Amino acid sequence: MRERWIRPGAERGPVSLLDELAARGFSVLRGDDAAALALEEAARAPWTFAERLLGARPLLVERQPIKAVPGGRSFAASSVAAPLHTDSQSFAGAPPAVQIMACVRPAERGGGCLLLDGWALLSTIERADPELFDALFTVYRRIPFVFGDFFGPTVSLRGGALSFTHAPVVPPGDAIAARLARSVEASRREVIELSLDAGDILVVDNRRMLHGRRAFEGGAREFVRLLVWTEAQLPSPRAYHALAAQVAEAASRRLAAAPPATRRRLGLGAPPPAEARRRLGLVLEMLRGVPPGVLAARERIPEPHLYRLRDAALAAAEEALAGAAEGADDGALAEAIARMSRG
Repeated sequence: MRERWIRPGAERGPVSLLDELAARGFSVLRGDDAAALALEEAARAPWTFAERLLGARPLLVERQPIKAVPGGRSFAASSVAAPLHTDSQSFAGAPPAVQIMACVRPAERGGGCLLLDGWALLSTIERADPELFDALFTVYRRIPFVFGDFFGPTVSLRGGALSFTHAPVVPPGDAIAARLARSVEASRREVIELSLDAGDILVVDNRRMLHGRRAFEGGAREFVRLLVWTEAQLPSPRAYHALAAQVAEAASRRLAAAPPATRRRLGLGAPPPAEARRRLGLVLEMLRGVPPGVLAARERIPEPHLYRLRDAALAAAEEALAGAAEGADDGALAEAIARMSRG
């Protein structure tokens, strides 16, 4: 399915954009809609760009250039086709809520962006292969990515939000990943292919949509990718959310004695208090250069308090990094997964 989605003359803003993400999992801004956002800001000031686009301050923003370079081996740094997958890097136990792809320049030939709706895929699997559908929610497994391994069910609650996790490569011996890959391949007619021009912006519900890319020729293709963690959650199917919540509750009881770091990486850790998250947000703003005076005025707190928060956060980070930098080691996670698989 090929599609160039254009809404000439339509008014755009955070509300309509979020409505589009809720309805179909993605949105494309073109022409005046994209130009109004000042595309270069995505690379120069990604936090500000994400806030203006989404209408709320992010919890975290990760920026990465997507451009082929000599000797590049990853999908982000090469011109090869990227199989459908999810971006599942974790912050506070959850993957990014939104992926933003800002097109600096398209490829000379090829390079189309590919999207597949994970919720629609689950619905298809539920009808066609109930056994696989159940396994996607209930089987705890290791899912390898370039950025590090993910541990947990394919579909799970992360930070309270329903999240679909799928690696671009099937790990050897992983029967669930192999069956899921066949289901993804069988849904190729449902894949949306988007051709983006310079200045266009693709916004994706990253916890819902699988994404990929066609191979391309001509090394000029360049995007700025932003992964954005937000406080607000996009909607997901209620039945699937409820099923994932039941699985998480049962797993939390069975793994109650596991180390906190292990539980956190399995998505079972208790969410941080709202006030703690707010304070961390202030520290992150200070670290990225927002003037303390601006923050003090906006939050109505004394500047010395901001500096005490920053010192406390950095001291805690330094103490944590002086020990086991990995947090939960893979051995403990493997043991937890084995415990879950023993029934």
